[in-house]
Amino acid sequence: MFEESEHRTILIIDDAPESIGILNQILMDEYRVLFALNGITGLSIAQLEKPDIILLDVSMPDMDGHQVCRELKENPDSKDIPVIFITARDKDEDQEIGFKLGAADYLTKPIRPATVKVRVQNQLQLRRSEKLIVHQALYDNLTGLPNRSLSIDRLKYAMNNDMRNNKNTAVFFLDIDNFKQINDTLGHDAGDKVLIEAARRFNHCIRKIDTVGRLSGDEFIVILPGLDKVNDAKLVAENILRVFSQPMPIADMKLVITTSIGIAFSPGDSEDCNQLLINADTAMYRSKAAGRNSYHLFNKDMNKNVKRRMTLESHLHFALEQNEMEVCYQPLIDIKSQAIIGAEALIRWTHPELGKISPDEFISLAEQSGMIENIGAFVLKQGCQQFKGLRNSANKPLSLAVNISPQQFRRGNLPEIINEILDQTGFPSEHLKIEVTEGLLLDNQKVIKQALESLRNQGICLSMDDFGTGFSSLSYLRKFPFDIIKIDQSFIREMISNPNDQALVAAAIAMAHALDMKVIAEGVETREQFEFLALKNCDLAQGYLFSRPVPFDNFKKLL
Repeated sequence: MFEESEHRTILIIDDAPESIGILNQILMDEYRVLFALNGITGLSIAQLEKPDIILLDVSMPDMDGHQVCRELKENPDSKDIPVIFITARDKDEDQEIGFKLGAADYLTKPIRPATVKVRVQNQLQLRRSEKLIVHQALYDNLTGLPNRSLSIDRLKYAMNNDMRNNKNTAVFFLDIDNFKQINDTLGHDAGDKVLIEAARRFNHCIRKIDTVGRLSGDEFIVILPGLDKVNDAKLVAENILRVFSQPMPIADMKLVITTSIGIAFSPGDSEDCNQLLINADTAMYRSKAAGRNSYHLFNKDMNKNVKRRMTLESHLHFALEQNEMEVCYQPLIDIKSQAIIGAEALIRWTHPELGKISPDEFISLAEQSGMIENIGAFVLKQGCQQFKGLRNSANKPLSLAVNISPQQFRRGNLPEIINEILDQTGFPSEHLKIEVTEGLLLDNQKVIKQALESLRNQGICLSMDDFGTGFSSLSYLRKFPFDIIKIDQSFIREMISNPNDQALVAAAIAMAHALDMKVIAEGVETREQFEFLALKNCDLAQGYLFSRPVPFDNFKKLL
């Protein structure tokens, strides 16, 4: 970015044409040379041309070199241009005056060509190094965008300027969705390419007066100054989402990378720069919670949700070691015999002060913070320990179903972890059912398929959870070695009153049986639902009609 150009510009200000001629002969082959015969003309050329260096004669009529240098250094547009004084007087006091005025170097007459070239090259090299240092301090090396420090400075300036002019400043906090997954599965080189392309796309969506900056990792900021209406920011956000809908060519694949956006406005949401950024970040997390690939405007209620989230996350770190977590079991019913043939293990959290906390709240927190791996291992190990040797009223061993988070799969060592737990507990692998959701299968990575095949080869039963809710569920039945599908409760809930849901459930059962798979209906709450499922030859059911998830001792009583 800062390599020396053939057309570096040098301005010579000297009242002696013969001196200008000599310097021009020395420098013209390597540089673009401009000249002025007096200080006033030299100042004008300096403002207009922004030369890379100025050679300035000290002794000139009307305005001497010292006055010219003083005015150059007082002007913000020219203060950083290196000035080399040229003088016939080689006295220490003269040089001291010049250096105090801001001169970079001195040349004494008579001028020697080699000395001129070396001094000019030294100053240009020094200036290039200074520019590089400044650039590294203020710009992101990977994307070339303003870094956090420069972005915040620009945000502060925009806010102050807009408040004086009764305008709005919008700040976007943007995060690349599932970026960690990209790094973990495709490597950091692919991740860097995603960040570079994301930066390019963000810049494509803004005006010249706007700023895109990189805060850290996969977090970006967009600053929109001088807005009259909130809707102007909405249009930019919608354009960003639209641009990101186009696939990115990364690692020999075309990936659709999405972004979540939070938007806050000054002065409405805050007149403080740091708080405004926090508010935009809060709104971004609302977009994440809403399913990603969306934008939300900040509102004050969000702060309550963030406080709740932070409180839960801080307590979640200690929930396992303080025995606040408990594994509960929801019975799995054989529809023909109506006997309990197994159960699904479900984690429950009761905090001594906060009370019962919904899995909908803490499971997503555990996944985002990485704590889901310990929680998942706890559920699997305790379930296997408690269900080992457990039999139903017909004296048949019970199966245990455990839902595995996509985060646990992406670690790459899940089959080994499960196998180790089975060895430790003595629970037979053929009685274990591992449930996965379509969210995992969307990765479509080799490591996911290998893990599923490895589990299947261990004799573990594989179940596709929430079947029917995704766009590609049918294709996954061909790609992955599933034994069971679980029809999502959203289809069961309206099944009796909605003929379309009846048809979908019946078709799913028939299709699964044709593929030699069993079917579980989840969320069964009424006798009418149960009878319809029995009529359509559904294999298994679970739901409140039979029992809510209950602690192990209560589950044994159900047997």
